[in-house]
Amino acid sequence: MPNQINLLKRIIMTDGTPDLCVDLHEIETMITKTLPDELEKNAPPNFPELYFDFKQEYERFKEFILFDKLIGRNVVALGGGFSSGKSSFLNSVLGEELLPSDITPSTSVPAYLIHDKKTAVYGINTFESRILMEPEEVALIAHGFGKDDDDKTEVTLGHLLQSLFIASPKQPFKHLALLDTPGYSKAEGNSYSKKTDEKIARTQLNSANFILWFVPADAGTITNSDIAFLRSLNPAIPKLIIVNKADKLLPDELDEVVDKIRDTLQMKGIQVVDVLADSAEEPEDYDREQILEYLNKWDTAVSKSRFAYNFKVLFTRCKEYYDTELDEAQRLHNRLSHILADLPSDNPDAEDYLQSMDRASVRSIAELKELKNRLHQLQDDFFTEIKRIADVVSIEMPEPSEIDLLSDKLTDPKAVLDAYCSQNGLDDVKHKNQRLAVSELLTEVFRDVQTPFFDAVSSKETEETAELIMSILKGA
Repeated sequence: MPNQINLLKRIIMTDGTPDLCVDLHEIETMITKTLPDELEKNAPPNFPELYFDFKQEYERFKEFILFDKLIGRNVVALGGGFSSGKSSFLNSVLGEELLPSDITPSTSVPAYLIHDKKTAVYGINTFESRILMEPEEVALIAHGFGKDDDDKTEVTLGHLLQSLFIASPKQPFKHLALLDTPGYSKAEGNSYSKKTDEKIARTQLNSANFILWFVPADAGTITNSDIAFLRSLNPAIPKLIIVNKADKLLPDELDEVVDKIRDTLQMKGIQVVDVLADSAEEPEDYDREQILEYLNKWDTAVSKSRFAYNFKVLFTRCKEYYDTELDEAQRLHNRLSHILADLPSDNPDAEDYLQSMDRASVRSIAELKELKNRLHQLQDDFFTEIKRIADVVSIEMPEPSEIDLLSDKLTDPKAVLDAYCSQNGLDDVKHKNQRLAVSELLTEVFRDVQTPFFDAVSSKETEETAELIMSILKGA
């Protein structure tokens, strides 16, 4: 108990000053006040979700500042349902029990593991101060050490720390940071806690460069909840599915489960790099070697920060919303203008009413244009300040114009097809109906296709694809 009490004092007895090497006051004012004040009143219906993700991304950004050894490393995030064996897998890879396992949702915290010459453990407390800890102290408080006087709940690791950072020479991947997430659970589930909230888990995984997703073998297959969660993640992030606790099944049963998961993911349109089996208890009997091959491959990949792209999502979605609203207002104005031009002069009441509607549409157009201009200014201000901070700590943060160029490279497959049909005289009713069906199909098939696909396809290949589609249509 004395060791526990001393550790508790070290964690909570700080002066409340964040342990940061750069001033974040201005950027935090933008995030907590300026952006919501400016955008919330005229924002997409899903603005609360967008803003939540934006703030969580900023929390990841601060973690890189608080533990600067993360900078320049690709993050491999371990995801899956709570108690799917993520911590046990990492301990097995490390060859020592650095991470507590068999813990409850309230005791779990996200933990980063990196390679370093010496073992060191840091905890980030609720004051954003970095606390140096001994490895055995993590286990000491992981399962709780005493009741809170007010509500009699157990005081645990999850109550005291926001995150853990562990450096160890036994972490074999010198350019990777392995992120052990607490897992995810829904608010109504038995394993729910604030640390395992699925919205927080989603932002942790979407901030990563690669994802290992764990499915317990004895579950028999991948759950609908897992499928829904995977579909909600950025499809551009490579995902390796690990069927964990493989020793719980007989070999034939395990093969059937792996095949079933692979077929289910393919049928649901979820792209993964592989589905492999593993056991922390008997790693040599399953696919551990292949899993390590993927990790070694990712270890040699060029490090690329995802912060700029994830921050940009909020601004992009607001811009798309304004563009949609502006298009509708412009169409209404055009329709009213045509109606007014053809309206008989003997109906002054109708003319007054339509003119009033038209003036409202013109005002709406002007307001939306002003909102777009203000949004662009807010984006510029935010990225100017976040880049200033990123430059101080050497975190990659592209200029807003560079991110805009990447966004503009996205291609709408329906637009390609429509343009081809128009240029080749395929605009009759029959072909329009056929194109509509194919357009709907293309929208679904290419919904999650990212920029690199289109960058890799030459204009000749695009033309040949369009000709192939239309040859099918002609024969229909």
